[in-house]
Amino acid sequence: MNQDTLKRRFRFIIFGLFCLLLITAVISLSVGRYTKISFFDAISIVGNYIFGIRDGGYTQNAFSVITQLRLPRIIAAVLVGAALSASGATYQNLFSNPIASPDTLGVSNAASFGAVLGIVLGFSLSFSKIVAFAMGCIVVFIVFFSAAKLNKGNNLTVYLLLIGMIMSSVFSALLSVLKYVADPDNQLPQITYWLMGSMSKLTMDDLKLYAIFFALGIIPLVLLRWRMNLLTLSEAEAQSLGENTTQLRGISILCATLLTASSTAMTGGISWVGLIIPHMVRQVVGNDFKYVLPVSMLGGGIFLLIMDDLARTITINELPISIMTSLVGAPLFFGLLIYNRRRRI
Repeated sequence: MNQDTLKRRFRFIIFGLFCLLLITAVISLSVGRYTKISFFDAISIVGNYIFGIRDGGYTQNAFSVITQLRLPRIIAAVLVGAALSASGATYQNLFSNPIASPDTLGVSNAASFGAVLGIVLGFSLSFSKIVAFAMGCIVVFIVFFSAAKLNKGNNLTVYLLLIGMIMSSVFSALLSVLKYVADPDNQLPQITYWLMGSMSKLTMDDLKLYAIFFALGIIPLVLLRWRMNLLTLSEAEAQSLGENTTQLRGISILCATLLTASSTAMTGGISWVGLIIPHMVRQVVGNDFKYVLPVSMLGGGIFLLIMDDLARTITINELPISIMTSLVGAPLFFGLLIYNRRRRI
């Protein structure tokens, strides 16, 4: 496929996914257990909320449900889905491995450990999120500099993977210790629910803070997406082109860590999004990171938004979102494996 054809396909896909995202977000406004809000009332409420108008042909309860419950979690689902997909795409490009994910360097387990530690110590939810974010960043800092110290001219990505696996295992064990010593009546149910992920308690104030870290992680990746393909080359080849691969790897890992740690701190553990979405995107647009990144972000936002809609409507009680992403993501990934095998044959 020549470059012109690929660019046209890319523009068509971006436009189609953007339209699908808008349609899904609008439909999500009228989806939920509170059924006294019509589709058009939901649109009117959002429009009035944006322009600061409080009068309209709807009740105060309807206004509160849309602006305080549904709208924040819709925005959160889109941003977190985009963040996890961008992080997964970055790791897959960095390690030249289609099964790399935001969990690869131990960020998710470390952030989860930080949040659970805050719960066990009796911290507030807000402070527990801060501890979770800090723990995720600290662990990746340790992983990167340990790998750089051990590298000594060899392949840095091998050491990153190995040390990342070690740290992930360590924090998984520490997480189990905290669950074991937690109060079984009050703390353990809270820990279990948080680890499975949820967007039910997010507010607009939470999203304002999260948007800062989202921007800090996404903007450098978008600006560097043209150069990220160089990370798939060997050290000698990349350096012959004048690229500082260590610096580029450091920036990409830092950005992916910000996205993963902040997302995990905000919503808890959400699995499969960072693995399955970039993997599916590569089947459509190829391996060029400048195409993979934006398509993955849109695809991740749509996927997680749909999963959140299902999580809050499929049963009487809301399901943790990680259950839905696992139930849907695992069969999708298995289907991709079968499809790729048949295509090769």
